[in-house]
Amino acid sequence: SDVQVDSGPVAAPTLPAPWVSADLGSPARPGSASATAGTFTVAGGGVDIWGTSDQFRFVYQPLQGDVEVIARVGSLQYADPWSKAGVMIRETLTGGSPQAFMMVSGTQGWGFQRRTATGGSSYHLAGPTGVAPGWVRLVREGDLFSAYRSTDGVAWSLIGTDTISMAATVYVGLAVTSHNTSAT
Repeated sequence: SDVQVDSGPVAAPTLPAPWVSADLGSPARPGSASATAGTFTVAGGGVDIWGTSDQFRFVYQPLQGDVEVIARVGSLQYADPWSKAGVMIRETLTGGSPQAFMMVSGTQGWGFQRRTATGGSSYHLAGPTGVAPGWVRLVREGDLFSAYRSTDGVAWSLIGTDTISMAATVYVGLAVTSHNTSAT
């Protein structure tokens, strides 16, 4: 027989300040995020981070000027071959915002994706094949965005660059999409 133990109320997982977590683009399945000892766990739904508008879970903070964001994607439990996780810099918190995204997919490899204009098309520059784990890095210098990948977090390979005009204050963080409307 099964035995179930009720441990009582459990506090909702929280993120350390100044991190905020939200679903962008109104995905059908809500996402979630928590952090423990510097490791973030992010679940995201959504159609995709692609096309003219994105649907995904974003763990972010607003930053000004030139920025760099680095993360190790330790694992990706994917709902679709194009489920994605990585680091993102975007101008606004709307679905069609200009953005830059260095990501790893479920089975389609690593890549630098971006939207250069509000509501515009998305572009993909393929990086190496393979799956998580691995490191992703995105650098903003003025309007120049550079995307990198690493196997060890020390030696970096440039995947690509693009010029994207964004406001001085941008939103920087971790992005996750299931690429499957019925799953996170």
